[in-house]
Amino acid sequence: MRLSNWVISKGTALLLITGNALTQPQVSDSSLTVETVFSTGASPQPIMFEFLREDDPDEFLVAERTTGRIRHIRNGSIVSTVLDLAVNSAGERGLLGMAFDPDFANNGYVYVYYSATISGTDSTSASDWSGNRVERYHWNGTALIDPVLIFEVPFDPTQSNPTDHHGGVLRFGPDKKLYISVGDLARGSLSNPRIEQNTGSTNVAGAGGIYRINPDGTIPPDNPFTAHPDPRIQKLWAYGIRNSFGMTFDPLTGNLWITDNGPEFYDEINLVRKGMNGGWRKIVGPDARDAAGSWNGNRSWDVADLVMLPNAYYADPIFSWLEPIAVTAPVFVRSARYDPNLRDQLIVGDHRYGNLYLFSVSDNRSDLILEGDLADRVADSETERNQFLWGWRWGTVTDMKIGPDGFLYVCSLRIARGIFRIRPISPPEIVHGHARLDGWQGSMLGIPLTLELRQNDEPVQTITTTLDAFGRFSERVNTPGVYSVRAKAGSYLSIRLSSVSIAAQGYAYLPLAFTVNGDANGDNIIDDADLLIVLFEFGSASSNGDLNGDGVVDDADLLIVLFNFGRSGE
Repeated sequence: MRLSNWVISKGTALLLITGNALTQPQVSDSSLTVETVFSTGASPQPIMFEFLREDDPDEFLVAERTTGRIRHIRNGSIVSTVLDLAVNSAGERGLLGMAFDPDFANNGYVYVYYSATISGTDSTSASDWSGNRVERYHWNGTALIDPVLIFEVPFDPTQSNPTDHHGGVLRFGPDKKLYISVGDLARGSLSNPRIEQNTGSTNVAGAGGIYRINPDGTIPPDNPFTAHPDPRIQKLWAYGIRNSFGMTFDPLTGNLWITDNGPEFYDEINLVRKGMNGGWRKIVGPDARDAAGSWNGNRSWDVADLVMLPNAYYADPIFSWLEPIAVTAPVFVRSARYDPNLRDQLIVGDHRYGNLYLFSVSDNRSDLILEGDLADRVADSETERNQFLWGWRWGTVTDMKIGPDGFLYVCSLRIARGIFRIRPISPPEIVHGHARLDGWQGSMLGIPLTLELRQNDEPVQTITTTLDAFGRFSERVNTPGVYSVRAKAGSYLSIRLSSVSIAAQGYAYLPLAFTVNGDANGDNIIDDADLLIVLFEFGSASSNGDLNGDGVVDDADLLIVLFNFGRSGE
């Protein structure tokens, strides 16, 4: 995917896109409407955005690729420039990624991925590039300050250092680790072989994968390749990836999904588990298709020909396009604002056609529902490609996420240029939010959550649901109104929120902080019954007695019950 002058190539054919304004972006669902939230105008290229508050969709930061600026937006207008980086924006370089720390509300940390210049000023010169950097900044309410370098892909005189294939997407996973998409920088050719491109077993490219690091830049001990002597390999979560500009986690499983842009053939959607080898440079698209071209010596290769590090595995793409569309920005629509045909399904964008594509996810959420001509997992023609067409006139979509109001927000870098909201014309009322469990060490996925909506001290609606992998929830409300809400999560005692107002077609965002643990049997009081459960299951991996989620019932769980003994929920 090219992010610069918007020249799209296939073989030797070139299509120059001028960036002239077109009509409003559209979606095929007549029950939805598209609204412009922020328009950048003709020049800046917005590439990523993040909401400043979990409960307010009207205030966010927007990163601009070519200027290196991050803008503070409020109610659709620029408040200020909060950071101005000196970036090299030649080709696909620039300010390419931005992500907020999972604990941003408390620590104010913001992470950015950008192409740094040697000169220290903005540049479009291909040679004025010192490397790609991920830096952590602190948001003080008006500016991003105190930069700390936590990851770098430096210039390497022994390898290719082109202006394309830089990747740049940043995402935090449910594990609170930072995942970084780095393109292959056209490295690892057959004449200069490297591990990450499956062309050599010794030398390291330092590019071409998904990297996983702690928020401070250190290497997590549970990464798949920590036994390798080179720290650049130790930081990898997956390799054999050409140039991903799309990365997201499925909230209902915690699994990582990425898009990867192919050469003359085969853009891909991949489900990426720990240690995946995507096959590049030797394999693109399904292995059985035997794709060959200049990138792999014009020959077909098999899985047996790949460079497999210990703990690595190969998997075919979940879905591919024979003719590349420059696929981008996957997102799972995790919001009760939308009906089942859209809720929790997968949407991706593209650069070539300016479209959005909607995929239905399988029941086990490890696959897409692909039938008929698409059962072979490849869109071989325009007709097959357009079976998933859901939106058009979007330009290049580079970021999508669910906003604090439960609506889908879309960032378009070219043509449309701005931030857009896709919402139902008549949206249902919802409660949604984020639960924090004091002392919890395990996964949040599947923890039971009960919300009791009350008026005049009488229950009006009881919502029974579970937390997703990020500890979030989203559910519909039967009737708008003002409620008190009693919330209970897992073995934690209930808490109460007063004066929760939900307007007609509106929402309430509930930040739920559960602090008192020990209710092993769920009766909302910590007593002898809970103590007996822990003692009876002591030393086992039982989920009932494992009160802190560390995978075993032990002294820590016993102490939780004893410390909170006799307490009851609100």
